[in-house]
Order: sequence, then C-alpha cells, then structure tokens
Amino acid sequence: MLHKLGFAVIALGIAQPALAQSQKISAPISDISYEITADSSAVGRRQLGVTMSFTVASPAPVILALPAWSPGHYVLLWFARRVSQFSAQSNGVPLDWRKLDFQTWEIKPRSAGTVRVSFNYLADAVDRAVAWTAPNFAFFNGTNLFLYPAGRGFNWPARISVRTEPSWRIASGMDPAPGTNTFTAGNYHDLTDMPFYVGRFAIDSTQIAGKWIRLAWYPAASLTPARRGRTFAWLQKFVPAQIAVFGEAPFRNYTIFQRSDTVVNGGGLEHHSSQVDEVTTGQLDASYLPGLYSHEFFHAWNVKRLRPADMVPYRYDDAQPTTWLWVSEGVTDYYGALALVRGGVNDSTRFFDFIAGEIASVAGAPPTAVSDASLGSWINPTDGSGGLYYPKGGLTGFLLDVLIRDASNNHKSLDNVMRRLYDATYKRGKGFTSADWWSEVSRAAGGKSFTEFARRYVDGREPLPVDSVLRLAGLRSESDTIREPRLGISTSTDSTGVSITQLSPTGAAAEAGARVGDKIVSIGDVTISNDDSFEPLRARYAGTTITTLSLIVRRGSETVTLQLPVRLTTRVQVRVLPIPNAPEKAVRIRGAILRGSTS
Repeated sequence: MLHKLGFAVIALGIAQPALAQSQKISAPISDISYEITADSSAVGRRQLGVTMSFTVASPAPVILALPAWSPGHYVLLWFARRVSQFSAQSNGVPLDWRKLDFQTWEIKPRSAGTVRVSFNYLADAVDRAVAWTAPNFAFFNGTNLFLYPAGRGFNWPARISVRTEPSWRIASGMDPAPGTNTFTAGNYHDLTDMPFYVGRFAIDSTQIAGKWIRLAWYPAASLTPARRGRTFAWLQKFVPAQIAVFGEAPFRNYTIFQRSDTVVNGGGLEHHSSQVDEVTTGQLDASYLPGLYSHEFFHAWNVKRLRPADMVPYRYDDAQPTTWLWVSEGVTDYYGALALVRGGVNDSTRFFDFIAGEIASVAGAPPTAVSDASLGSWINPTDGSGGLYYPKGGLTGFLLDVLIRDASNNHKSLDNVMRRLYDATYKRGKGFTSADWWSEVSRAAGGKSFTEFARRYVDGREPLPVDSVLRLAGLRSESDTIREPRLGISTSTDSTGVSITQLSPTGAAAEAGARVGDKIVSIGDVTISNDDSFEPLRARYAGTTITTLSLIVRRGSETVTLQLPVRLTTRVQVRVLPIPNAPEKAVRIRGAILRGSTS
C-alpha cells in the first residue's frame, strides 16, 4: 500500500554531542543532502554508492565522521571500515582531504560554495545493524552511510534521495519530500533511525488503533498469504495492549521490515517507527515469532523514547554504556510477553512458561548484578553473564510489578511507573535517572521503600526473592534437574534441511566426524527437519544411559552415518504454576497482571 511513511516525534536531546576521536570541531555546514545509489549495478557489486552534499560559507576545514554503532545494537561495529573510494570535490574540482582517525575525515574547501563527498560502502554483512545487498535488493541503516559534522550537534535537517531501478520499491519511515524517491528527516537522530528497503520485496499494511502498520518482507515469496494474515492477526491483538500501557502510540505509522533467507543471524533491532527482523526460512512458522515482534514493538516506547539519562542524547562516535539495559531490554522482554497474554495471542500458561524460562536462565548464570550485566553488553563477556540483563531484567520487572501491586492493594502497577516516567522524562526531552526510576516505583507502591531491593538485587548479587514474591501473585515454582544431550554445533535451516554452520572443536558432533555444511537427517530415532527438532531430541534422550547414537547426515550427494558420542549436560527446568486456593488478594494480583488492570 503506502510506500513512504512518516511520523511525528519529540526529538530527544539537542545538546552538544561528544566529539569524534579527533577532538576537532567542524566548520558549520548547511543545506545537507545525501544521495544513495542502490541500483542493480551497485548491489551486483555488493556495494552502495553514497554522496553527501552541503554548503560551506568559508574555506575552513569540514570534519565529517561516521557512527561507530547503531542505537539499540550495543556493539561497536565501526562502519567506516566498510568505506572505499572516498573523494571530495567542489564545482567539479577535487578537494584535499585526510583521515584524522579511523572514522573521521577532514575536508578542505577552497572557498564558500557547495561541497560533494562521495564513497562506496561494502554492503555484505550478516547483521541487522549493517547494510546488506542481494542481486535485487538492498537494506541499510542511516548509521551505516550518513556522515555528520563533528561537534556541530544533531539538530539539523537533511534530504535523502535514492537512485534505483524504476521497477524497484522503496520503503522507509522517513517523511516523503518533493521529487522522485526523495525523503526528509528533521534531525540526525531521526535520519539514522529509519532504515530502508530497496528492491524487489513485498509489502502490505493494515490499520490498528488508527495507525497504519506495514509489513515489508524479503524475499517476496517468503511470506505466504496465510503467514501474512497470521502476523497481522497477532499485531491486531498485542499492539493495543502495548498502547494501553503508555496511553498513546507515538508514531504516525510503523513498519516491520523482515528478511527471511538462509543468510541471517536471527533476531530483531528496534527503530523509532519500525523494527528490522531476521528470521531464517525454516523459522517462519516458529513459536517465538509473536514474541519477537512484540518485544521489538514495545521498544517504540521503552528505549526509543523512554530511556536512561546515560543515553540522552545519543553519541555516535564511541560506546555509550549504561547500567540500565535491564530496564531498556529486560523490562521490554517482560512487557513483550505480557502484551501477548493481555492481547489474547497467548494464554496464561504460556506467560507462566516465560517467567519460568527467565528464572531458569538466571539460575544457570553466574551471580551477577543486573546493573553490571547491563554494562557488559559492549564487551560480550566470556564469564557466562553475557546478555543476562535480558532474563534477569525481565524477571526483576515482573517481581517489581507484583511488589507494587501487593503494596498498593492492586491499585497501582509497573504500568503506572512506565507511563509516569514516559510523561515526566521523554516528553520533557530528557532521560530517566536512578532517582527517577526508584522514586516512581516507590510512589506506585504507596511510598514503600525499594532502597534495600535495589542494593541487594539490582546493584548487588544476592539471589532474587523469586519464591516469596511469586506467592504474592498466587504462584509457585518447581525445579527439576535434567541431564540432556548436547552436540556442540550451530545450525541454520532452509528449504533443503538443517545445516551445520559451526562446530565446537571439542563437541560431540566434531568427535563423531561431522563437518560444517553437513545437513542433519536424523539423530538416533529422532528426525531433524528444522531447528525445533532439537527439543524433542533432548527430551527423548534426557538421562539416557546410551553411549552413542547414529548421526545421519547428507554430505554433498552422499548420505553418511556417523557415531555420535552421547554427552549429557545438566540443565535446570523450571515450571511456574498457580497455587490452588491462593489468598483472594494474590488471585486478584495474578489476574490483574494478565489482564493489564488494577483494582
């Protein structure tokens, strides 16, 4: 339906940004525009052509930088490493330029006038934060391509045009502008936060709560009408449940960009009015999909607008660590699951299973303060705490929700905390602090202090008080220790089967003689047809005394039978169950959490 969608936002932070590593400030520039070439010739070379044009008032040096990371994806990727054939000219005359550091360029205009800077960008990364191309398709984020003047703030408008094939589509959240394939953004934060699809992809849309919600997917044949209808049905249910938390949808339109082929690493990345999801072809019917969409959608409020003061405004030249990813990501995880049950996509059992999974994940990790785990996202720690801010943050959010409801006799909830912070910080152009967060939690709980909770369980390493808080919601947990087989492999699934993509050198599959590229047919008496097949495999051989299993793989044109040594790994399985005959107050709290209501 619509190709060019926009939105109205309140820009977060117009403060002076951190400078690029050169520590130099660019001469002022104006009339900024970018032209992206994504035609069949460019994508055939796995490249995008980029030209930035701007006006200078003097020959003072212009300092331009490329971001080091994409907000929401807390990894330093240094997009400048993919730049080649950099050049600068004015009125057709080449200009002198030099690198000040690995992400910053200094251009020396000869006089006032228009300057054009051009380069090619390698677009072959298997990462949803980095540009990627196929013979008939291109995807890019603004952080990949759009240079900014160092030290000049981010509150300046820009114009973007896309050169592509006449028959190819373009989808982006940017506002359309006069001209062919032309868009505008009011500031650099918006400019870098609205990804593009260009090429032969498919698109459809529906209205939910008065907003147009688009689904754009590649390859075009990957989403059958049944899958598309199912996705829109999920959205119709959970999106209103999320809007209810904050009282408004802060975007005019929203787009789900989805890529589904064999060359993805899975997962999603949130943006101001969109999300970018990567799902292998074998996972298009997986049970986790509505949870992925719901999680990324909730980010439209939590982190894209409501976010820690440490991250307002965004800086782009280096890491921007915060101890609050447990709220930005973990509490989002909690609400992603909560919206599914409140909207009727999942039942209460599925929600209790989600909480059980969070409990098990935390139990299987080393004792780590969830605030420390938040800081660790930038370095991918090897001590087993990597990503712990997701499950431990989600579980902490759930416990706080129960404690607030218990202290307020179910008159307030974590929903009230999220909405009040949203109104008091984002709508006033700032981020929330530790004092803001705990003050609102205490206010919702009728003045109850959470100082000790924060000291012991958020900034400390004491085990979360799971069992005692569960009882306040009429719930209990049960744990079993299971010993189940592990293969030491990573896999991907497509229409030809389940392929081994990585092998641990000391894993069972490597010892059996498996190779990267082998397609797994069966293990023991369990047929392996997709990634979900490994769950029944683990269940079938949990606790087994068998020492070897037959591992049948297709290797080229041959079918090979290998002998797989059985190596059992201990895993804690947790169940969360309603308590029969729980106190009336606890039952009310449990039901209100699931419904999104208060007394």
